[in-house]
Amino acid sequence: MDLKEIKNIFENSKYFSSISIEDDFEFSGTANIWDKNDIEISIEFNPDYTDSLESYKFSLKQIEEKLTWIEKNKKLICKTFIEEEEMFYGLNEDIEKQLSKKGKAKIGNLEFDAPITEDEFSNSLYITYINFYIEDEKNISCNFDLDAEPDYLFGHLANIEIDEDNDILMGGING
Repeated sequence: MDLKEIKNIFENSKYFSSISIEDDFEFSGTANIWDKNDIEISIEFNPDYTDSLESYKFSLKQIEEKLTWIEKNKKLICKTFIEEEEMFYGLNEDIEKQLSKKGKAKIGNLEFDAPITEDEFSNSLYITYINFYIEDEKNISCNFDLDAEPDYLFGHLANIEIDEDNDILMGGING
């Protein structure tokens, strides 16, 4: 299969603003997700993946469906992160302790006059990159990292996987 033909399929996607061939089994591109431009997306294919052009079209359709789901479910993704990783609650505990002692709080480079709201925390989150691995037409994995601005994650990233049923699986905090 000619990689340029496959690249052409992905260039016609509604999501990708650019796409490039990295090697025989990987493409990379950029997309707009959660109103943030230039989110890096990596698409890696199993080396034994089919040579059928229709299979690549089907894979793109599945990737687009997953990206659409991610785009539409920011609140659910952020809520799941907040509830399962508890960083939001820990941050607010630290803020409240400092506020009760000093009337102000400083954690890392951030200063606080009051605890942050769940909406403030959620609105600070954005996707840094998304990885797709295409094992075959039925097995496509998707994972991505969240970061925050302001940096409520203090230099860390939250890894999230979205399985084939769109269940959100927390991969932990890294960085």
